[in-house]
Amino acid sequence: MIEIAVALATAQAAVAGIKQAIQVGKDAKDCLGDFMKLFDAQDAVQKASTDERAKKGEQKSAMSEALESVIAAKQIREMTEDLKQYLIWSGQADLWEEIQRERNAVIARRKAEELAEQRRREEALRKKKERALIAMVIAVGGIILFNIVRYIISAWPQ
Repeated sequence: MIEIAVALATAQAAVAGIKQAIQVGKDAKDCLGDFMKLFDAQDAVQKASTDERAKKGEQKSAMSEALESVIAAKQIREMTEDLKQYLIWSGQADLWEEIQRERNAVIARRKAEELAEQRRREEALRKKKERALIAMVIAVGGIILFNIVRYIISAWPQ
């Protein structure tokens, strides 16, 4: 996981690269790497604040943490909105719409995969608990049966 400041710098560089490429007459489609960097940075900003601090054990005030996350997310939103407007005005609005549709499809697919994985883990845990319960019932039943047989044998007239 990268830090928020690094993600912001990456996003700024990506937006600048895309704009520069379009200014020199390239198609936005030729800037795939920069688009990927921008959206990866956007996701990193969303995840970084809690993940990094949890790993490092770093304790910032709640207000400081909230400020850092909110301001970084706002800056990324402004950059992407600026880029969107830039693409629209350069005659490539259709590309932006395609990117957003595909992004939404990827998010939905990932969420479905996460839910399916969570269900698989829950089912495996349930089965493990059931097996443990069955083993315990068999063990207790065996102990009870052993003691009953031992009692019968010891009470049997000689």
